[in-house]
Amino acid sequence: MMHPISLIAPAKLNLNLYVKEKLENGYHTLESDICFLNLYDEISIKRSSLNNIKISDESTFFLKEETILKKTLNYFNSEFKNDHKFSITLKKNIPMGAGLGGGSSDSATLLLGLRHFYNSNPNNSKKITITKLREVGLKIGSDVPACIVGKSLRLSGIGEKLQKIYVAKNYKFLLIYPNKILSTRKVFNNFNFKKVKKLKPIYFNKIKIYNSLKFVSQSIEPEILNILNTLKSFKKIIAFGMSGSGSSCFGIFKSSQDFKNDKEFERLKTKKNYFIWHGNKKEFGYNRIIY
Repeated sequence: MMHPISLIAPAKLNLNLYVKEKLENGYHTLESDICFLNLYDEISIKRSSLNNIKISDESTFFLKEETILKKTLNYFNSEFKNDHKFSITLKKNIPMGAGLGGGSSDSATLLLGLRHFYNSNPNNSKKITITKLREVGLKIGSDVPACIVGKSLRLSGIGEKLQKIYVAKNYKFLLIYPNKILSTRKVFNNFNFKKVKKLKPIYFNKIKIYNSLKFVSQSIEPEILNILNTLKSFKKIIAFGMSGSGSSCFGIFKSSQDFKNDKEFERLKTKKNYFIWHGNKKEFGYNRIIY
């Protein structure tokens, strides 16, 4: 009998996002530089007599059910002919509909956890490779393969092409989520290539901070523009932008004191509906097991 395990599912931050072209199947090809933050959900997995997925009472954010975890478990069982049952508990700390890849990261981390159980079973002679796991992940969602890798990457295509990149460490990220859920599907359905505006580029070291979806997301949720204008007013900010399809926005600083000492930070903390987080990026890799 294998011991229960708990794993980290980190938030994904899109430092930039370029929408390239619309495919015949309705999907878009993308290019994006991403990193992962030390903000994460936790997934606990243990063997059980029945498959069961529940949300922990210790969650920061609550939802009735986590459908992507059910989808992930079904895909895994079907792909690898797995007949073992699992009790899965999700502690949700990443806001939903925020452009932070929480659902994709949860799915990726669950796949890694299920792979751990599968590969540790001496009766399974053929082990599951990371390459195969990424192939399964892509069937679940375009961001899932990158979230399996869990390191700073450049994504291209529909998420299947991954290249490791360097994102400088020791910088502080300030994350602001206005508690406004944006549907990725709705954002892309309203996206128009002709309405993408050219702006003066912002750089974080050699990485260009840019988002093709910023204007369409702002048109659906105007609070995004208010947050970006607030970030722009920080005196010592290095770069700022919107992650994914929104509505989370981020600022990058050399040190935490560079924003904590700014009057705008005090004003942000008075916003009762805002979720505000600050911390570091981190290279997680495949081993997310914390116990």
